[in-house]
Amino acid sequence: MQRLPATRTALLGSKDRQKLARRGADLLRSKRQALAAELFAVVRRVAAERARLEACLSEAVRALAVARALEGEEVLASLALAGAREVPVDIVMRKVWGIPIPQLTAPRLRRDHDARGASPLDAGFGAAEAARRHEEALEIILGVCSEEIRLKRVGEEIRATSRRINALEEIVIPGLSHEIGRIALVLEERAREDIARLKRFKARRTKRAR
Repeated sequence: MQRLPATRTALLGSKDRQKLARRGADLLRSKRQALAAELFAVVRRVAAERARLEACLSEAVRALAVARALEGEEVLASLALAGAREVPVDIVMRKVWGIPIPQLTAPRLRRDHDARGASPLDAGFGAAEAARRHEEALEIILGVCSEEIRLKRVGEEIRATSRRINALEEIVIPGLSHEIGRIALVLEERAREDIARLKRFKARRTKRAR
């Protein structure tokens, strides 16, 4: 920290900066507390969505195995080729506690049976069920991705906020306290010297007057 001149102006300025730093640390602690609450909420959502995804994928794998047994690999490959499509995924920036967080958005991915590009006569119930389960799983995956991105960004902001708090409490505020003490000590010494000079001056005047 820059060494300030030992003046009353510098002393008052240092005290003002110290108050501002302490107020800033308090605000950052409040922000960190709010972010921690948000983090725990996102963790719970991610855990719930991951459990839901695991169950959905298990059902999708089971449905695909049934479809293979009922309709054969060649029929499923043909249906998959007919039903192939691009999934339009957009990234929208949203702010949470002032933090820009990218969020994935996509249209509804689960399609009706006749919207998959295959003839109803070619696609049996097993293939339709397997397709529906996998489309549902993809929707959940996109939602989990958004939540995990949010989780990462909130965690990063908590770490950055903690670093700022530590810098204020361990470097800035102690440095200002040291400067305040140094300047106050110098000013006190000057005041004592001024009083001593004044006493000597009065003593000389009294001596001359006699």
